[in-house]
Amino acid sequence: MKASHYIKKVKESKPFKEFIKEDPKAYLCSLFFVRDFTEKRNETQVDFYSPKKKGIFSFDAEKKIEKAVNKKAETMEHKKFVPKPLSEDTRMDVDEMKSTLQDEMHNREMAYEIEKVLAFLTIIDGKPVWNCTGFLRGLGLLQAHVEDESASVLFMEKKSFFDMIRFTGKQPTNAMQPVQPTQIQTPQQPQSLPTIKIVDENEVPSKKSQAKGKTEVKKK
Repeated sequence: MKASHYIKKVKESKPFKEFIKEDPKAYLCSLFFVRDFTEKRNETQVDFYSPKKKGIFSFDAEKKIEKAVNKKAETMEHKKFVPKPLSEDTRMDVDEMKSTLQDEMHNREMAYEIEKVLAFLTIIDGKPVWNCTGFLRGLGLLQAHVEDESASVLFMEKKSFFDMIRFTGKQPTNAMQPVQPTQIQTPQQPQSLPTIKIVDENEVPSKKSQAKGKTEVKKK
């Protein structure tokens, strides 16, 4: 099913109408999908940026639409940024993302089965691009960027599950979202560009808790 279906579902809901009434200038900024082919479980999230409240409001479009979750848009260095508007006219069918990735893996002679796909659609270098993480059978991870307009794979790289743990500093979970890069990665570019992610404001440690942590380390 195309992303536009979920966007329409959110915009027709009462919680969204109340949200947009408070800030008529709010706009669609990103989409997040989880498709778990092993446990047959889906997650769908539609995100809107509110200039008034300077935050991202996420609506769960898989179940009954309820009040949005307020999040902060920050870089990994906790610097604020304003996401770019995302068009509602997306081309790709999110349920076809697995076959798109599998076809490209076949072209690259990568014989792995994708068990779960995390897909994050946002604007990169002025174009809507799907930032995908595929969980492969056997603790492997697949990172890829897919252009929405042409459905072409711009970048693809296989990593181990433990590479991701070293990168994030913790074990990936079902709620984990892909990191949003500042520009499109291609096979000719280094894999050190991702710098932006959307984080829940409750997940950002306070200065007091950070200072407390440092004090406890010194005591040891």
